[in-house]
This record gives sequence, structure tokens and C-alpha cells, in this order.
Amino acid sequence: MDILYDHQMFAIQKFGGISRIFIELMRELSPNSDCSIHWHRGIKSDGYDISEYRDQLTGYGVIPKLPFTRINSINDTINKLSFQWFVHRFGRQYDIYHPTYYDADLVEIVKPKKLVITIHDMIPEKFLSGQAKFQPLIKNKQQLVEQADLIFVASENTQNDLVELLGVNPKKTQVTYWASRIQDANECELPKDFRSQPYFLYVGTRSKYKNFEIVLKAFAASPKLRDNFKLVCFGGSCDFLESELRVMEDHNMRQNFIYLRGDDALLKTLYRNAQALIYTSRYEGFGLPPLEAMECQCPVICCLTSSLPEVVGDAASLFEPDSVDGLVNAMEIVVEDSEHRASMIEKGRQRAKLFTWQKTAQRTLDGYRSIR
Repeated sequence: MDILYDHQMFAIQKFGGISRIFIELMRELSPNSDCSIHWHRGIKSDGYDISEYRDQLTGYGVIPKLPFTRINSINDTINKLSFQWFVHRFGRQYDIYHPTYYDADLVEIVKPKKLVITIHDMIPEKFLSGQAKFQPLIKNKQQLVEQADLIFVASENTQNDLVELLGVNPKKTQVTYWASRIQDANECELPKDFRSQPYFLYVGTRSKYKNFEIVLKAFAASPKLRDNFKLVCFGGSCDFLESELRVMEDHNMRQNFIYLRGDDALLKTLYRNAQALIYTSRYEGFGLPPLEAMECQCPVICCLTSSLPEVVGDAASLFEPDSVDGLVNAMEIVVEDSEHRASMIEKGRQRAKLFTWQKTAQRTLDGYRSIR
């Protein structure tokens, strides 16, 4: 079974949830005798080291990183031309084409026997459909949904949204959960700033649907939190916004909030030493940080919404997305009740064992075989 993956998501993100999924799939599937994996990586980035299984890939197309490829439009053109050459060099018709993102034009280049796509979430359709810049993405995604022979979805919640918003037959879909490899990262020394005062951890972007403002409201509402704890915000696209800083300063709590970027080693260390992960998102296709936290024996406090209950089960403290009191109560209990905290950690550790890349790859392979 010849399976083709492309460059799309690797050109968009050096590291990230979606590119990580395809790296892990190739890592798990490449030793399988039933699979011949072909990956057009495109212009090489330093995002992932694939040396351990590079030789197991049947086909591997990579373009050396050149100075002018930092310009996105040139980058896109070179990747697409290289992809055409890679696809047609042996005159092969691929059994499965599984694009890493939603450029519908690439399907016409490949003309595979079967098209498989993964829908990670329906965020553009639910939250961004009124913005003109997202219309091409939404249109391309819908076109691929219509063309696909099989659609993997990251959760039952995403499956339900896909059926509701695009009218997809659920029999055409298959739930394939993500997993995590945060445990494989080395730990590093905790930064000195965090050793003197305990902290809660927030991971990821703080865009509107992420509901970050409720964390600000929780600290503003609780003298106990303000006087005794910090909140470390890790990752995302930018430092604190002026609007966020204004709320912090209005409540005399700027000193409680720290912004950090870093690698998996730092993230793992932060999980290991945090009082809890605070995950306030109103909508997720899956929700990787709660799974990572559970793996790292960090209690999870998250919203009772979208896919998050599927990920955390009964191992987390859940609160309604608009309930400041619910969030404050969950945060205060996890630091005051040691038995409750220990129970959350153990339940999280057991819950995390249910999600493995081996299971993800097997479900994916089963899906491929079902449409051959």
C-alpha cells in the first residue's frame, strides 16, 4: 500500500500539533510491511529530526534550505513544483494520499486511488467564517471533505461538528485520537524566578475562543490567588497584549503573570512543577495540553466543553466556561486539599495511558485498509 504525505503543514509550522501528528504517524507506520511511506517534506526546516526512521521511508523528497526560501510566496511555489516532480517521477498512482492540510489543488496533481483527510477541528467554520482571509481555507476544506473517501477526526465532538456544519455522513468518518510524546523530552532546571513562589500553568495561544480573560478575572476575584501564586503562560504567538496588561495593572496583579517560550524540555519541567494546568478554551478539536499535563503528573483544571471531557474523563476538575467562581474554586481546592490533588494526579496518570501513538497509528492503518 503506497501512502503519500505532503509538505503543507511542515511549511506552515516548524513545530506544532498537526505537524507532530504526521511525524508520529510516519514514525509508527514506516516499519509496517503493509505500508510504503512516501513523504514530500518540501523545503527543509529544523523542526523535526527523522534520522531514526528516515531509511524506512520508501520515498523522501526534501529541498535544501536556501536564503530566498524565507519569502513565503517563493517558498510555496518551490514546494508545489517540487511536489509535482516528486509525485510523477516514477509514474506511480498512490493507493492513499493523505494531505497534511487543505490545499485542494494538490489532489489534482496526485490523482490518488483514494483520498484520506484529517479534520482536527472546526474552528474556522465556528468562529472565523465572517473573516474574508479565512474564506479560501474554509472553501478548500469543504471541497476536500466532499472528495474524501475517508475522514479522520480528532474527537467525537469534532465528528459531531463536521456532521452538523457540513452535512457529512458519519459513516465516512473515523475518530482517531491524538497522543503525546512529552514524556520523551528531557527535563531542564526550573528557572530561578519560579522557585520562590508556586505557580499555575497556562499553555498555548490566548485568542478569543481560548477564553483567557477568565483567568484574569479569577485572579482579580481571589486575594488568595493574587497573594500566593503566579500564572506562567507558555507558548502562543505573542507576549501579553495591551488589553491584558491593562486588566493586570487595574487589579495590581501584573507581577502575578509571566510569559515564556521554550522547547519541550522546558514545557515538561513546567508541567512537573506546576500546581495545575489551567485550560480555559471554549472549543478544541482535541486538546493536547491537558493530555500532556496528565502524562507529566500535573493536575488539570479545564472547561466542561467541546472535546475536553473526552480527553480528561474524570481525571480533571471541570468548570463552566463563563464561571469565574467555578474556576476560582477549582484552583483553590487543588492547592488546599492534598488528597484531592494526589487523586487528580493518579487519575490523570492512568487516563493518559489510554492515548498512545501506537493506537493512533493502528486506527489510521485500519482506516486505510478499510477503503482499499
